[in-house]
Amino acid sequence: MDPQDALPAATAVPWWKKYTRWRQTSLEEGREAEYRVLRLFPGLGGPMQARDVRVGPGKEDYLHTLSGGPGNVDPPVVMMPGYGAGVGFYYRNFPSLAQRLRLFAVDWLGTGLSGRPNYAASSREQSEDFFLNSLAEWRRVAGLENTKMILVGHSLGGYLAANYALRHPEQVQHLVLVCPAGVPKAPEDWERRWLGDKWTWRGQMFKAFMWGWEQGITPGSVIRGLGPWGQSIVYKYVANRFSHHGEGLSQREIDVFRDYFYSIAALKGSGEYALRHLLAPGAWAHAPLEERLHDLKVPVTFIYGKHDWMRPEHAVRVCEQLRREREPRAPNDLSVEIIDDAGHFVFMDQPELFDKALINVVKPYLSTARERERAAAYVAAGTEVHVAPEAGTVSAAASAGANPAATSWGFAASGVTHGSVKPPARSEEPEEGAQASAQK
Repeated sequence: MDPQDALPAATAVPWWKKYTRWRQTSLEEGREAEYRVLRLFPGLGGPMQARDVRVGPGKEDYLHTLSGGPGNVDPPVVMMPGYGAGVGFYYRNFPSLAQRLRLFAVDWLGTGLSGRPNYAASSREQSEDFFLNSLAEWRRVAGLENTKMILVGHSLGGYLAANYALRHPEQVQHLVLVCPAGVPKAPEDWERRWLGDKWTWRGQMFKAFMWGWEQGITPGSVIRGLGPWGQSIVYKYVANRFSHHGEGLSQREIDVFRDYFYSIAALKGSGEYALRHLLAPGAWAHAPLEERLHDLKVPVTFIYGKHDWMRPEHAVRVCEQLRREREPRAPNDLSVEIIDDAGHFVFMDQPELFDKALINVVKPYLSTARERERAAAYVAAGTEVHVAPEAGTVSAAASAGANPAATSWGFAASGVTHGSVKPPARSEEPEEGAQASAQK
């Protein structure tokens, strides 16, 4: 995809303001940065419209929302971002998805460009309520009361989306978890394996990291605390983080996206402080999804990048367990879709393949035969889908190639080959905690 030639110029910040403020952004600058991100690719100025939806009586009780697509296409698809992210992270997906789906992208309360009320939660349950109650009210105010939604959540947003579906199954048509956080239980010895000798430099750094996590020190608080130097750190992070897989960001995209990323990271801290209440140090969930999804009453599909540090094998194992308990409730239920040459931000690394995988999930629910046919044609064009190596021998269906537990998506011309391997045994699980601070 090529960005448009003409982008609206960023509003110049007066020199006196630039050099007399500690944080190099504001809510107004964040909104402008998002608008510039959304204008990177053709059509985004029209299809996606921004508004703030009130979800409570307080000044900061609103959810920032982008919406677009045909208004008469059901079911609506609601996309929720991950930790430290915002709806602008989906900018590469909006052009295609908004052509075919009734689309909403919503910043969680206290994050992105949503309102940032004071965060008073002090437990996992209160933290989940902070996010889930506001999303339920958003659904009512946004006019989706009388229809079920396809709920899509990325990373920590996937963990929260799963909890929403557990709490409100009557509101969710299908749950789509994109590289979700909090799936596996933490191995009993993960901390010892990573810490090693506590008196080494590595051991001391790990202890400091653990202490900071438990004290509620977040990446956002560090960026704010560093003032103008925090902006430089974000700029370097963006230039490096999104260039390892797939298409990578062009220099122009980097120049625009980094301003947006910095703005949402440096605004007043709020929802980010839920991190320690939801996840333990190392990004292990206090209440892992693999222990809770047995109670899920709606179909669920996982989508991962092949190189995601939140390993897809964990989701394959969960789907294997659930398939022993029940039959799939719908097409693509209890399945793991793995996108070739993509990492944790799979929708940015491989936007076209991600869009196809998501539309393939939505396709059976589209209200007319014509919409389903159009969706099927789009999904099939130029795409190869195989039983994924991660499926291994998880089920007879997977080994037979019928309704497999895991499928791998690649372009037809990519020449990707696929073998078969077993998912890791419990004792061989990758050390997710060892990579969390570096790759999340």
